[in-house]
Amino acid sequence: MFRRLKHIRAIRPSFTKSIMRNFKSLTVKGVNPQSEEVSQLTMPGVVMAPSYKYKEGEVYHGFQCQRIEDVSEFELVSYTMRHLSTGTEFWYIDRNDANNVFSVHFRTPPINNTGLTHILEHIAMDGSNKFPIRDPFLKMLNRSVGTNQNAMSTTDLTNFICASRNEVDFRNLQRIYLDSAFGPLLTYSNFTQDGWRIEHKDVHDRQSELVIKGVVYNEMIGIFSDNSRILRRDLLKCILPDTAYHYMNGGDPLEIPDLEHSDLVQYYNKYFHPSNGRIFCYGSFDPMKSLEYIDKEYFANKDAIDTAFSHIPPHPRWSEPRQIHVPCRLDILGGSREKQNQISIALLMCDRTDVQGTFEMNVLTELLIRGPNSAFYKGLIEPNFSGGFNKNTGYFLRCRDTYFLVGLQDLKVEDFARFNELYEQTVLKIINEGFEPHHVESVLHNMELAVKHQGPDFGCAVFYTSMSLWNHGGDIVANLRVMDNIAKLRSSLKQNKHYLQQKVEEYFLKNTHKLTITMSADESYEQNFQKATQKVLNQKLKNLDSDDLEAIYQNGLKLKEEQNLIEDVNCLPCLTLQDVQEPLKIPKIWDELIQGVPTQLCKVPTNGITYFYSFLNTTGFSEDDIMLVPLFCDIIQNCGTVKHNFRDFDKLLRSKTSGIDLKVKVVENVRDYKQYRMGMLMSTYALDKNVPDMFALCEELMLNFRIVDTDRLRMLIKNYISKLSVGILVSGHLYAIMGAAALVSDAAKLKSHLLGVDHIDFMKNYIQEYSIEEIRDKLCAIGSRVFHKANMRVAINSSEAQQPIVLEHYQRYLDRLPSLEKMKNKTDLHLLKPSYHQYEMNIALNYCSKAFYAVPYLHEDHPGLRVLAKLLTAKYLWRVVREQNGAYGTNARIGYDGLFTFNSYRDPHSTKTLEVFDGCYDWLKELGDKLDEEMLLEAKLGVLQLVDWPIPPGETGLDYFNVRVSPQDYRKYRARALSVTIDELRVIIDKYFKQEPKHFGKCIL
Repeated sequence: MFRRLKHIRAIRPSFTKSIMRNFKSLTVKGVNPQSEEVSQLTMPGVVMAPSYKYKEGEVYHGFQCQRIEDVSEFELVSYTMRHLSTGTEFWYIDRNDANNVFSVHFRTPPINNTGLTHILEHIAMDGSNKFPIRDPFLKMLNRSVGTNQNAMSTTDLTNFICASRNEVDFRNLQRIYLDSAFGPLLTYSNFTQDGWRIEHKDVHDRQSELVIKGVVYNEMIGIFSDNSRILRRDLLKCILPDTAYHYMNGGDPLEIPDLEHSDLVQYYNKYFHPSNGRIFCYGSFDPMKSLEYIDKEYFANKDAIDTAFSHIPPHPRWSEPRQIHVPCRLDILGGSREKQNQISIALLMCDRTDVQGTFEMNVLTELLIRGPNSAFYKGLIEPNFSGGFNKNTGYFLRCRDTYFLVGLQDLKVEDFARFNELYEQTVLKIINEGFEPHHVESVLHNMELAVKHQGPDFGCAVFYTSMSLWNHGGDIVANLRVMDNIAKLRSSLKQNKHYLQQKVEEYFLKNTHKLTITMSADESYEQNFQKATQKVLNQKLKNLDSDDLEAIYQNGLKLKEEQNLIEDVNCLPCLTLQDVQEPLKIPKIWDELIQGVPTQLCKVPTNGITYFYSFLNTTGFSEDDIMLVPLFCDIIQNCGTVKHNFRDFDKLLRSKTSGIDLKVKVVENVRDYKQYRMGMLMSTYALDKNVPDMFALCEELMLNFRIVDTDRLRMLIKNYISKLSVGILVSGHLYAIMGAAALVSDAAKLKSHLLGVDHIDFMKNYIQEYSIEEIRDKLCAIGSRVFHKANMRVAINSSEAQQPIVLEHYQRYLDRLPSLEKMKNKTDLHLLKPSYHQYEMNIALNYCSKAFYAVPYLHEDHPGLRVLAKLLTAKYLWRVVREQNGAYGTNARIGYDGLFTFNSYRDPHSTKTLEVFDGCYDWLKELGDKLDEEMLLEAKLGVLQLVDWPIPPGETGLDYFNVRVSPQDYRKYRARALSVTIDELRVIIDKYFKQEPKHFGKCIL
């Protein structure tokens, strides 16, 4: 499981939605362009071999270089090395990228349901031989400017990963992560804190009831409050029953208390041997420093062991399909009770090590479930008897055997049979008729476009997408050769026009390793779970004598004392201000007025892609119309146009662009917080050669959108509402923050009504109050009012060479747009009286937040408040809310909106947490003279992590475009954050925390 919420990178298994979205191309390392040029002039027809930094067969600090390969589409060189003594594989990717990545991972199949690997991942980061301090992981978050610091356990591996653009910082993090992997302390105290323990509810009151506590224990209770996770748990258990995947790596809350500390230590000693590990290094820093340190400190005196014990074989295929039924929680925010059901079909697919096979399954997944032209969308969604695909629909590559799942949510039990019939009909139709060639080409185009699209965290994306394949011995370099995979598929299609149909027949018709899963809400589910947890506790307590009970009481006090201990952190490395003085170099951004449209231009190396953004003002809309804007953004490109029906328009979009995305934006004034504006951000990008088509398609949508088919509109609205409640529990802290902020200002209240929990109730009531024809007319009116050039601001990012061509087509695009009357572009902002709100939900753990108005973003106190938020999080909130009270996560922050917020995540004691939030000033005053330069520096470094976050070329300048924070503002803000003194921080503390804020809100979810 992901260790820290803040640093989660959600990596979906779909190839085009994960690695390809993040891949970018820069300069090939190790190639000498001058030499190539000379060879072409003097020796026609002869191409000189590339010059590599290292040689195959050579040994570097105990590691033998075994394989070197260029991957031209991403302009990188891959070096695979192996340690001669231990057999540990070291994969180095040499690429001209300043954001360097380092990772150590081990193959760790679960051996039971106690969450052993999950808890081990947590406490491995809770102190090590070289860094014997509680939770160096957390403490380094504020002693570093790392762009990724994380640890995670998945279905069959445990990974420790870090990234930074600062080499001093990179080496610091590397040392800590290596020692956490190869020399953790694994203390009993940390086991009881992060794993599980029996403790008095009030640690200081031996008469208070005994309960089970623990960070991972509470985390897993929170995870299984989400019905999609319940389904996924039972899916893996039942579709792979004869392998390690039968067990729940994260841990079953009913079985976590069966884990003993000695079991964990024994597992570590066996599975965390270097021979069972793999090390990944990416970027432009010298890998020889890494190799030398690893060999000298950890591997020099180690011998190889046989790691067959950790291998996971492919699962034997079933001879006939199976079926299971799963009960789940009743979702208060969901649909009617009779429709809180799901049905899914899961099929075991190819081996994870089959690179071409998994690539082709990704292509099939796009053809089957993505967009209105996909087969299962036509066959299962358009009959309109459900709330759309369920959250688990997709192709998953995290296990040795990959699997595909398609399922529907929010349908009646009596419609289960209909789902099965339509599924069979759809599969047979594909086999008989095949896929439309244009649709196949649009999918492949999107994959090719994704290869060129540049993201800020390419190195992490490479690792996350490769780690499961690498874990099972697959060809990780072949996995990166996306264009080769596409070429092989095109060749297969050319040789056999029925190739994909035959794949569908093999995997979907004749595949007997098929599991049908039905799931229904059970009103007594939560009650039954509580009874089961109480039974587990009672079983633990029944044989305890008075000495045991006294030990529980004393251990609780001892742990509390350790949690309150202020440790000397000097054993941990830390950057200095001199290491981080230099701000990011931001490309020049300038504004022009083109045909009356404010247009922001930025010349950046975009790798052959042009990015187009348009902010469409909706500030002048009525309250009724504003509330429909999120629905409009969700459905408009799926309705078709006058010239193209919705299927043809979707094919055009996918074959020429990345698609057109619209999102709701509510933006407060960052200078004075007296106004806010609202609009839609329309964004797309395309290969430079397709720029004319990109503008033509934007024009077609804006001028000729067509919402006519009320049956289809009814289906789109039903699916939209169904999606709203899905995922609330995964991001519950964000919804709680929105709920608290909504009580502070009318701008934040509007955000919550448009994007928060409030929007769900609004939409449910709205469709009851208005007819589908009335809703259609209102949506059409929104488009007519918003789609014109007098209402637009535009940003364009392209290469310097491409920009004149882009502007030429942009001007033609503007020529054809109408210019209607301008709407007002801002509205007055009002602060609200203090209040509280609770959203009732049927969940075991809560999310809570407190928000108050502080200052606008560009106020001179804002950087100081941001520094203070980092200080509060690291030194106060984490220690009390997470370590002592058992919440999975907590933090304080202040954003562009000027609101200072606190929040907790999967919290068993939310009312107590709100008291902790209120107690900040008392803690700060108690801190007194203990607030020193080291604490201040750590807090400043925490701010720099966010202020200096890597920005990909396609998004350069978006902060200025969206919220009007210019590069000059960024530099001033950064300098102010670095210059804050202790005395100034104390002034800020008294100014904003001594008295209760005039405008605040508290929310519990």
